[in-house]
Amino acid sequence: MARLFPEIVAYGSAFRFALEAEGACGDIAAAADAQAPDDAWRAKLEELTRGHRERVEKLRVIRQEVNEMILEPIHSLSGTDYLGALDSDPAPTWPAVVTQLIAAERDAARYHDDFVAQCEDVLAASSRAFKKAAKQDRAAADQLGEML
Repeated sequence: MARLFPEIVAYGSAFRFALEAEGACGDIAAAADAQAPDDAWRAKLEELTRGHRERVEKLRVIRQEVNEMILEPIHSLSGTDYLGALDSDPAPTWPAVVTQLIAAERDAARYHDDFVAQCEDVLAASSRAFKKAAKQDRAAADQLGEML
């Protein structure tokens, strides 16, 4: 199912975008798992789905902490720069769904990197979580590409 990504206007909407990006990758991974041709693919896709759920939970905790802070608006991030694979319904066939998942993982990683670049000074402690999420998303895309 396609997700609704918010326009990025402040830190709250930037966090919501990150949550949606991780959730979308998890949805695509789950859809790919349902089409996986063998146990190796199913194991990898289940691992990725779990990882995205865990990142969503971690980012929700960080968002709660940030919501208590007063932060200025964000003007340099546009969600449309990261959409395509992330806001699409999962592809209906194998291996198209894996190709879509690879693109979604890369887009989510790029978003996390760009968000950190925008807000690292303000959210020093939180930026580590986004850097780690970007690294994990990028690694997942690379691993999927190697398996494909």
